[in-house]
Amino acid sequence: MSLKEISAMTGVSVSTVGRILSDPKHRCSNEDTRKKVIEAARAIGYVPNAAARSLKSGKSTQQKIYAINIVLTRSDPESSDPFYDELLMFLEKELRSNGCIVHSIVRCAELSDSRIKSPAIESHIDRILTDTAGADGLIVIGKVTHRALKALKAKEKNIVSINRDPTNNEVDEVLCDGARIAREAVMYLERLGHTKIGFVGGTHNEARFSGYQTALSELHLPLELDHIYDTTPSEAHGLAALQYFKGLSDPPTAIYCANDILAVGMIKGMDRRRIRDYLPSVISSDDIDAAQYTRPMLTTISLPKTEMVRFALMLLLDRIKGGHRTVSRLELQGRLMIRESCRRNYEATEPEYYI
Repeated sequence: MSLKEISAMTGVSVSTVGRILSDPKHRCSNEDTRKKVIEAARAIGYVPNAAARSLKSGKSTQQKIYAINIVLTRSDPESSDPFYDELLMFLEKELRSNGCIVHSIVRCAELSDSRIKSPAIESHIDRILTDTAGADGLIVIGKVTHRALKALKAKEKNIVSINRDPTNNEVDEVLCDGARIAREAVMYLERLGHTKIGFVGGTHNEARFSGYQTALSELHLPLELDHIYDTTPSEAHGLAALQYFKGLSDPPTAIYCANDILAVGMIKGMDRRRIRDYLPSVISSDDIDAAQYTRPMLTTISLPKTEMVRFALMLLLDRIKGGHRTVSRLELQGRLMIRESCRRNYEATEPEYYI
């Protein structure tokens, strides 16, 4: 009946509603259709019909439905990172599959900003907990400062973080280490013969920038300040980075972008503007859906999004049910997806000939 209700609310067929809610990767001909269905499911607190499942399996179970809040910290209105939107889709499916409902979704970029002092952080957290009162637990997606996480933990006991940076063992967390991911990307570019490697992304307290610096040091490659472009994730900022590097007298031959969406902007800029005198190799990290549809296809470090949300919910539900008491950390590894956007730097590998 819930599927029929969502169908009536959105004007989308019941079968399409079912496919969208059961498979986060389901591609609709119209992206607005998928968004309408997901928003309607949130509005009615949709969960799969547990009674129907028990009849089908022949087992009768009385399962408590837990209400879970979600806080997104990477929600700067001037930037857009589809990685977190995809994580949210996977998480909603995982919640429904485990008989849970999404109680509230709150966006609060201030929790990731280290410049905000404690009184303001306390105010933001009080607002979040007031708006989300009555839930059983909280999942935080995205970077959170140590100050904010400590204040949040003092007022909410059932928390798990899904992140690319460690949280200093304040709460349960599932992460892919951003520094390790960046190091692997830079190492791959060096194996292709690149010695002038640029960076595009955030540089303030960011694990990926730290990993980029570490890799250059280990490889005995120079850290050129002109080859670093500090920005937030969006296609427009990726294009701006490309234009910046193109204007340098000695630009990098390869670039590591901290986020796929920045790399997508750079590659689209190369294709649209037909820039032939500067075509750097580009690698990034996350493996968002759009990474497979660029020309050339984007080489990136894929993060296991499905496993990240699955383990996060497992930790949260176990804590809610009184299972574990100590703070737990699960670290998952990324996987290098070699596609087409990185080329060997022949200038660095060809011998010099003297006449």
